[in-house]
Amino acid sequence: MEDKMKYFISIIILSLVLFSCSKKDDDSSTTTTELEGTWVESCHNDDPYYRINTLTVSGTNWVDTLELHSDSSCATDVGKYTYSYESLSIGDAVEVSGVSGHKFTMTLSDSTYTPQSSDNVSGCNTNSCWGLTGWELNTPQSIAGKTQGDSTWWSKGTSAYGKYTLDGSELFFCVSMNDYPSSSCLPTTGWFKQ
Repeated sequence: MEDKMKYFISIIILSLVLFSCSKKDDDSSTTTTELEGTWVESCHNDDPYYRINTLTVSGTNWVDTLELHSDSSCATDVGKYTYSYESLSIGDAVEVSGVSGHKFTMTLSDSTYTPQSSDNVSGCNTNSCWGLTGWELNTPQSIAGKTQGDSTWWSKGTSAYGKYTLDGSELFFCVSMNDYPSSSCLPTTGWFKQ
């Protein structure tokens, strides 16, 4: 009788463990799925330029692109920043300004800058942007860990902490280096899925 009890208790414990793991995997999969795809923020002023931001999430990869333009319709290219992250992991649920979302973590794999006009190429070669030379049109160079002016870009392998919310079809997010950002960090305009 005692052996049978041990057997049944073992089966119950194993079932609970399997159920718990299965439920956790399902939640993670669902959350990642809602971010999958390409999200775009409309052309907006970012003095002295105009900017279009594009976010692409695919599996555990997160690529954030900032395209700089010289005109208000964002038709004339100047340059492009690309921030690539890997190991995206969705964490605890959060609520920001009454909208539900999640915390997330990821790791920076690289940051690059791509000059997209001849003037930008010339300027970067003359001024050694980020301490680099050999700039070419539409050719990215890694700027991870490099300094330009008063700003130093994150190094490869830096852990990033973020929060995001989905308000209907509009995505809001913010990312920080040392800890999860405050609830007030989310921008006033969101990114729409393409």
